[in-house]
Amino acid sequence: MSVSLDTRSPNGVPAAGRPAARAFTLVFQAGLVLGLLGLAAFVPVLIRLLESWRVSPGAVSHHVSILGQRLGYPTANAGALIVLGLALLGGTMVAIAVFAIGRELRHARRLTRRLAELRPIVRDGVYVIEDQRVQAFCAGLVWPRVYITTGALAMLDEQSLNAVLCHERHHARCRHPLRLAASRVIARSFFFLPGIAELVRGQQVLAEVSADESAVAAAAGDRSALARAMLSFDDASYHGEPSGIDPVRVDYLLGAPLSWRFPAVIFGAAVALLAVIVMATILVGRAAAGSATLDPPFLSTQPCIVTLALIPYGVGLVSARFGLIARGRGRMSGSRLTDTRS
Repeated sequence: MSVSLDTRSPNGVPAAGRPAARAFTLVFQAGLVLGLLGLAAFVPVLIRLLESWRVSPGAVSHHVSILGQRLGYPTANAGALIVLGLALLGGTMVAIAVFAIGRELRHARRLTRRLAELRPIVRDGVYVIEDQRVQAFCAGLVWPRVYITTGALAMLDEQSLNAVLCHERHHARCRHPLRLAASRVIARSFFFLPGIAELVRGQQVLAEVSADESAVAAAAGDRSALARAMLSFDDASYHGEPSGIDPVRVDYLLGAPLSWRFPAVIFGAAVALLAVIVMATILVGRAAAGSATLDPPFLSTQPCIVTLALIPYGVGLVSARFGLIARGRGRMSGSRLTDTRS
């Protein structure tokens, strides 16, 4: 099942209600639903983990002697192991979410500081940066602002400038930077859900097209001003940097019918996977039974099992790995002034 979205009416003017903006909201809400369902799915996992596993600090019968050192080891049936595995997946997901949120906040603060160092001048609510490059963007998670360079002011004619400012003001008014950042965090956290990355990519494209719709609507359906502005930004790109012009936007401005299909099948598969996790937890959790000691190794006469002792370290290593990757990508994306909508 799929839903078709056509952003043009027969006379070439955007349809009433700006369907690309509605589609953006639909995709954002779908991502939030998946995120909330994912969190809710791991609540019964945690409950079953606490109910099925018995952890005691004292001596137990299941132990082995290695080089004179008595080491305890866990005993568990298949159900307890499945519950433990799902709990580890949930813990990893939470750790990734924490690192992803931190990455977005660090990137936003770093960008805010860089922009403040440029000492922009405020003109009619727009922050003007002294820079010969032709750039305009919206930046800021909580309080998004519209920025434009003096190079863009010199390059664009009045109509094109109005179209660009209308486009960026739409991003700020709809808080697109914050909403896109939230979607990226959800996509990274629920990496195992099929199609969630596709939802985020679709949301980014729809954010741009919806802003184009706003600019075209403000010009009474005239696409030429925004098209000239896009060409100016493309021609003025520096050192091979991408201009950020998506082919979908170009097709829309050329008057081609723009249709978007909500990935209902992929979305349904993701919801079904979360439902399977919940059902599996409920079914196997009834017969799950496991036990282990929890004494730190080499700190007591009954050391804890090495497996359970290493679990938090394993989760920490995985989380740190994702954190290093995220910080590396943040440094790469933060090296260019034009990458400001994240």
